[in-house]
Amino acid sequence: LTDLLVVTLFLPAYFALQVIYARRKYSVSPPDTAGPPEFERVFRAQANCSEYFPIFVSVLWVAGIFFQQGVAAVCGLLYLYARYQYFQGYRLSAHGR
Repeated sequence: LTDLLVVTLFLPAYFALQVIYARRKYSVSPPDTAGPPEFERVFRAQANCSEYFPIFVSVLWVAGIFFQQGVAAVCGLLYLYARYQYFQGYRLSAHGR
């Protein structure tokens, strides 16, 4: 379960890097959060994932303590995959989804 948590830390870092790349691409300087719709979608997807990250980590550890760690780890991996897919879908325009 600890190994999964280490891997889990890479996903928010990846999302933050995508925001940095979008800021450069669309010329949006920090701390501005408004810009072209393409930038705002990337920024909002990252913010949404960051908002739910503490809840995910808490639930992952509670599930690992009170239930089987293997099942908790598999559910955690499934959640991470779903979050990645969510991020990729959210950054597309509504017509592209």
